[in-house]
Amino acid sequence: MTALQPFDAAAVQTALWTEGYFVAPPCVPSSLLADCRAAIEAAHAAGVSTVAAFAFDAPWQLAIALGPLAEAAIGAPALRLPAWWAWWVGGDGESRGWPPHRDNPERDVDARGAPDALTLWVPITDATADNGCMYVVPAPWDIQYANPHASDEILSLQTIRAVPAPAGAVLGWTSKLLHWGGQARPGAPPRLSVSIEFQRADRPRFDGTASALDELPPPAARRAAIEHMWQRYQHAHREPPGRAAALAEFLARTLG
Repeated sequence: MTALQPFDAAAVQTALWTEGYFVAPPCVPSSLLADCRAAIEAAHAAGVSTVAAFAFDAPWQLAIALGPLAEAAIGAPALRLPAWWAWWVGGDGESRGWPPHRDNPERDVDARGAPDALTLWVPITDATADNGCMYVVPAPWDIQYANPHASDEILSLQTIRAVPAPAGAVLGWTSKLLHWGGQARPGAPPRLSVSIEFQRADRPRFDGTASALDELPPPAARRAAIEHMWQRYQHAHREPPGRAAALAEFLARTLG
């Protein structure tokens, strides 16, 4: 199975626990990036939600490869949550990432800043200010960060930090961090990316069923999981309900 290239575990953990997020330099092998790109482009070319990229092996292989980084960042053994997505943000002037949100502000961060759960987000192509890179409000500047009922409102525009990142880098953030994807400039190259959530293994399981870090789901499980993700995140991905039939047809054709 493909492994990440060496990364600075101490720097990743320090940034996450103090700032609420981190940026690890490129550490995803180029061959795995290429396979993930092909999976996302296949879904996009078929006119279906790009979460359908998870019908192919590559995004799952990426999730498996990210396991050691997730554990280093959290500082404990981890499980993979049933919470993931893939994006194709194009340069048509309308395409954009998800709006400002917190993955789940009710999940705990202890007095040191160590989180119970985190999201890892990988730009499959370069993510820039022109094509919709990530934006965050760092934890020290967010007066709502510790509030389990925090809103998604940006209270001070001057606290916003753009986080451009080259292909193969890994961004990570706690479930409490306020973040979002930008809007792509007309004519900009597309921004492709994948995200996967993880949790501490010694905490009650969030979101129903969590899985081992090395699990590669069989076709039937992938199909059910993709359809669940599409329904779960309808509020964020802004796709019309009518596309559900096209997604089901693509999954039947791809997974059998």
